[in-house]
Amino acid sequence: MLHIQLTGKGLLTSLLILVATTAALALVWLLVNPGWAIGIGLGLILCIRGLFALFKPHSE
Repeated sequence: MLHIQLTGKGLLTSLLILVATTAALALVWLLVNPGWAIGIGLGLILCIRGLFALFKPHSE
C-alpha cells in the first residue's frame, strides 16, 4: 500500500501550483480564446488522472 505523508510545506506547494495553473488558464482565457483554456484544462485533468492510474497499486 502506498502511503503519502502530507506536510505543511507540501500542502503550500500544491496550493501554489494550483493557483499558478489557474492564473495561467485565466490568462489564456482572456488573451487567446475560452476554447483553448477549456481544452488545456481538460488535457491537464486527463494527464493527472492518467498519472494517478499509473501509480495506483493494482489488485489481481
